[in-house]
Amino acid sequence: MAKKLFSDVDFDKSISIGDQLVFDKQDLKTLRLDLVWRGTDLDICAFMLGEDNLIHDKADLVYFNSQLRWKTKKDFNDPQFNPLEGDVSTWAKDSVNFKNERKWMEATLPISSDGSVIGSWDDMADDDEEEDECGETMHVLLEEVDSRKYASIVFAAAVAKDRIQKGYTFEDAHNPIVNIYDADTDELLAEYELAQQFPGKDVVCFGKAVYDSNTMLWSFEPMADGYTGGMMYLATEVFN
Repeated sequence: MAKKLFSDVDFDKSISIGDQLVFDKQDLKTLRLDLVWRGTDLDICAFMLGEDNLIHDKADLVYFNSQLRWKTKKDFNDPQFNPLEGDVSTWAKDSVNFKNERKWMEATLPISSDGSVIGSWDDMADDDEEEDECGETMHVLLEEVDSRKYASIVFAAAVAKDRIQKGYTFEDAHNPIVNIYDADTDELLAEYELAQQFPGKDVVCFGKAVYDSNTMLWSFEPMADGYTGGMMYLATEVFN
């Protein structure tokens, strides 16, 4: 009987915590990171870090309350919605079109100061494991990242503040899975599950994109680092 040349692992795009995925595709311009889960409400964010692994400006945190926003050409519920098509929006410029600042934020996406990271709309989960799958997405325009200022980008997911106050933790976010795509071709580049338990933790750093100035290539490192204190703890104690 002839020896089988291939096995399931040859066709598996799964990666594990501690692996490093180097993006050496010459035509790779935009990454899409999808975090999907069931259960309690999560908010994803991105920390734009310098060589010292710290943020140096409030705008280096791309999250739901970022003051620099991205107004997409189509609404989120439009079948032709494309998060990459839009214009930079500020409250000073666009306040006339919205009843208040919160409505403006709900209608726009957070964006980094260099325009390279576009954050997610807010998928409001209802804490029921049996309900439909939840998901939030971030895009990274690799060629737009100011690599003179930023050496890496850490992605994190935090239990929403109102859920933390009710006693929910990251353990109440069931079966969280990270999928990484080439946003332009929709090709799945890698996927991994946050299979670890995070007892008592309410925010988890789940991945890190790193720029190598020597090779001029980006790589991605899966993470599973849990903390207590929500997104604010990362912003004030870990990366600041």
